[in-house]
Amino acid sequence: MNAVIALCHFCEAHGPCAIFCTQTLRDTKLEDLSLEQQTQKTCSACNYSMGKNNNAIYSRDTESGATFVSTKVAVLPEVASLVKQAAVLSLSNGTDASKDGEFVFFGDSSRGHILSHTFRVSDLQARGYSQLFSIIVLMKDKYFLLNIKPFLAEHLKKVSSELQAAAKKTKETEEQTYSERQRRLSGAQFLMPTSRALLELTGEEHIFAQLHSHFSWLLLAGSRFLTEHVTFGNLPWLPPQSSGRPPAQRLTYNSSTLPMIESIDDPDLEEFFSLRHLKSVVRKEEFATVCYCALTGVKIVVRGDPRKTFRFMVCLKKLLPEPMHNLMRIDAQHQHSISSEYKIISVSNDIAVPMASSSVYRIDFLDKHVNGHEVSVKWPGELPRKLPDLMVKLLKAVEEKNFTELVLNKQTKVLIEEWKNKVTCLNHAKSTSVQGKLKKVLGVQPHDQPIINYWSTHLH
Repeated sequence: MNAVIALCHFCEAHGPCAIFCTQTLRDTKLEDLSLEQQTQKTCSACNYSMGKNNNAIYSRDTESGATFVSTKVAVLPEVASLVKQAAVLSLSNGTDASKDGEFVFFGDSSRGHILSHTFRVSDLQARGYSQLFSIIVLMKDKYFLLNIKPFLAEHLKKVSSELQAAAKKTKETEEQTYSERQRRLSGAQFLMPTSRALLELTGEEHIFAQLHSHFSWLLLAGSRFLTEHVTFGNLPWLPPQSSGRPPAQRLTYNSSTLPMIESIDDPDLEEFFSLRHLKSVVRKEEFATVCYCALTGVKIVVRGDPRKTFRFMVCLKKLLPEPMHNLMRIDAQHQHSISSEYKIISVSNDIAVPMASSSVYRIDFLDKHVNGHEVSVKWPGELPRKLPDLMVKLLKAVEEKNFTELVLNKQTKVLIEEWKNKVTCLNHAKSTSVQGKLKKVLGVQPHDQPIINYWSTHLH
């Protein structure tokens, strides 16, 4: 995982700072790093000790070839400055002193995105009988960090709990010897000691070696938490993808369409499974409007011979997430189905359909070609000046010449799933203010609101 995990501490003498950083090295050799030149502060709490002339801990994963290095300051200068800023923000802003173990997400594209976990460690000699620590995870990929946040939160909480348990045990031992609270209440004069090091607080001689083990495992496990699919078409080093088969389609259909479902398995008809079939049927300017209406909930009525409309409906289905597929009806046999809750519906020529309006998008498959076109599209509405981001990405994917039909299908599904997750996340927001903050994090803009309004009523 391309990230830095750091243990930060709020020192009463020097303020917030990082005292232990672990990061992954792949192309950089240890011999090229100046580990001996790392500056050490006189305060023991701001340093970590691993013995004489030992400024770093490192381990290597033989399978991936990655090296995990732990030092006081991040070994790469450009990363060290980002960690320093993150440590200050982690321990200075957005932290409620009354809460212990909270998680805060902050950052931007220039300073990196940070997941911060603050907690307190018992210390009889500190003000308030505790010291403030935090563990931060810093990386550039915001969405990756948000996706693995539950995984990181679970294990960072375990690390902080171990430190707190060890410090609590040390505190109980010290109280049996002499109560610091009693001495303070008695009014006796004494000198305020400097902040104590983590090794003293926990009583663990190899506490930093244990932290290195925890942080290294998180970096290694985090890199395997999510996987990606290459979607660049038939590259020379990849096997041909055109021989694959799309997954079975699940639609609400009439029994008379069953023979057509079997015919879709013909390899020569594979192109009918992608959005490019929609573009080949309607005009170029009409392709954008039909996509917009399907994504935003404008009722689409497709009228014509079921042998022609079925493939068109199969492609329209790809513009909706799976929980919303029940809003489609293929080859409806009754007129009342048009006025029902179905948003995308196909009917035969002998069923009357409503006139096109701003809320009804009508597509008629003609028996004969008229002016070189086999369909007649009617919709008096207009596209907004700025299209939703999801629609823009879908249009670009369709235009991408390097995408095979199978790759285009995967890209379409990825984009639809991404926005389905965004809408689901927004639905769980308990207030308008929280939803507004989530929109900023998820990158939802005002021109995306028509999709949010439509999908949010059907996704939970």
